[in-house]
Amino acid sequence: MTQIELLRQFVARLVKNRDKAGLHEAINLAQHLQMKLFDRPAADFLQLEASEQVQALLAGVSPADGCEKCLTYATLLQATATLYQLQGRDDLTLGARQLALYVALSAALNADSSSAPAGELVDHVRAELGDASLLPPVQELLDQYDARR
Repeated sequence: MTQIELLRQFVARLVKNRDKAGLHEAINLAQHLQMKLFDRPAADFLQLEASEQVQALLAGVSPADGCEKCLTYATLLQATATLYQLQGRDDLTLGARQLALYVALSAALNADSSSAPAGELVDHVRAELGDASLLPPVQELLDQYDARR
């Protein structure tokens, strides 16, 4: 079982029992996994614009590996958004979900061929966002993605 799968299980348990100590531990785990993915301290990659974060994930790896790293990051962001939601931090929830959508869209648009996992993740994050207004860079990528479908 991967660490991402463990985090998903952890989040699912927290949705049911809302243990505050567990919630804090899960957020720390998500942040640790993000730092591991970027191979740099959180302060370094969190300062980057969304497009720069995607470029950092794609740098120096094959297109397939870059797509996988983007999907992993988007999945982490999605889990983190759920954790923020459990804390009642709606602003962070929305921000994490919008960033997750941006990263998933980037993966889907940069994939050599139609990436089913990327498309599924895009659809899932879109559903979680509902009718929320998207930030212009996210909306722009979404429009490009929809035009390709």
